[in-house]
Order: sequence, then C-alpha cells, then structure tokens
Amino acid sequence: MAPAAGLSPAADGVVRAVGDDGVLVLEDARRVRLAALRLPHATDLPPDASADERTRVAAWAGAARDRLRAVCVGRPVRLWTPRVARDRYGRVVAQVVLSPGVGWLQADLIGRGLARVATMPGAAAGADRLLRLEARARIARRGLWDDPLYAPRAPTETWPWIGTFQIVRGTVRDAARVRGRVYLNFGPDWRRDFTVMVERPRDAGLAVADLLDLKHQFIQVRGWLFPTNGPMIALDHSEALEAHVILG
Repeated sequence: MAPAAGLSPAADGVVRAVGDDGVLVLEDARRVRLAALRLPHATDLPPDASADERTRVAAWAGAARDRLRAVCVGRPVRLWTPRVARDRYGRVVAQVVLSPGVGWLQADLIGRGLARVATMPGAAAGADRLLRLEARARIARRGLWDDPLYAPRAPTETWPWIGTFQIVRGTVRDAARVRGRVYLNFGPDWRRDFTVMVERPRDAGLAVADLLDLKHQFIQVRGWLFPTNGPMIALDHSEALEAHVILG
C-alpha cells in the first residue's frame, strides 16, 4: 500500500549500499533519492561557519547515514514515485517502504529528527503527514532539533544564512501583487528585509487571493535563501508554505 496519495509503484529492489549523500544504491544499479526530505549536509552552513558548527553538522549527517545503512542495506525495498519520478541526475525519486522493517523510511527519518521535510514541485506527496511528524520531533527536541543550527529562523535572522536551505517563520507585514508575482514582506523595508516571492501562483497551486489574505498572519515557509534586495525564498509549490504553524 502506498504511504501517501499521489504516488505510483515502481519496481521493487534490494539495497546494496547507501552513499555518503544518503542515496540508496540498489542491486540492479538504480540509485534512489529519498523524496520529500533533506538529510543533514555540509551545505546546511554558510561559508563562514565555525569549526565547531561544521563538526556538529557532520555528526548529524553521520547519524542519518548510520540509520539508513542499519535499516536498508541488504534488505528489499518497495518504491513509490511521485509525478516527478527522476531527478536531473537520472536518480529515481521515491518514497521508500521497508516491509518487514521500519515501514515508511521517510517517516522514520523525520520522526527521529534525522532529516527535515524538503519537497519540490511534482514530488511533494505525503508532505502533510511528514510535516506533522517533523513538528512533533521538533517539539520533543529529537535529533537535529536539539541543535540551534537547525532551529526555524525568524525573518530578521536570515541574512547570515544566505545560500542555505532554511525554515523561516514569522508574521507577514504586507502582501502585494506586482506584475503577476506575489510578494510577502516580513519587514518595513522590502529592499533589505526577508521576503517570500511567488512568481507563478497558479503553477504553484496557490490562489492569489489566499496569498494576499496572509497579511498579518503568522506563517512558516521553507526553501533556499538567496539575496534579492533582502533575503528571499522563492515559493514554487504550496507544500512549502504552512499557514497553520505547529510551534516548537
């Protein structure tokens, strides 16, 4: 049975190895990228991170790999692919089920605090349940959620994290539609403060009216921070935005 709606079955396989990047290598040579999550990685830190911070992130990455190798290597897996079933490197993008075993692998990793939810357009099936599991792990301070390096950022804390994948939460100060794009501004100066930009709301599965109604609402978004005036996240699918935030 599929772990979430919107998934299609792919050929089963047996895991031969787990790469340092967390990719599952199957005996038939297929490489499987775990859909809808991001494992700890050195790129979680900005270039000026301290040696201690790099050591801590490396330890979280090692813990995630250790868990994957312990439960996956030598065992059969069932693959369920989202609409986008391959990434640009030709790897299978899949939700993975081990039975007998831990069951839904993504849920296991998220629930243990060994990964963050990180969806993308066409590969976000199961996000609702995974986000709830992530919130519970964060509240319980399990795994990486016990480390301030992985705490959700306030909008005013985003500048040092440019170039990294972050979860940002705060109150939308203003919302505007400009030449088809929607901007959610989190500070008084849109030239410097954190902003969420939705370039094509309809393609992202979001209604313009609903986005504009987020003004004065407390929300949570996730994605890669890049500098455009101030720090910005480009929102390209609805699952990356949480209008009902589970605090923790």
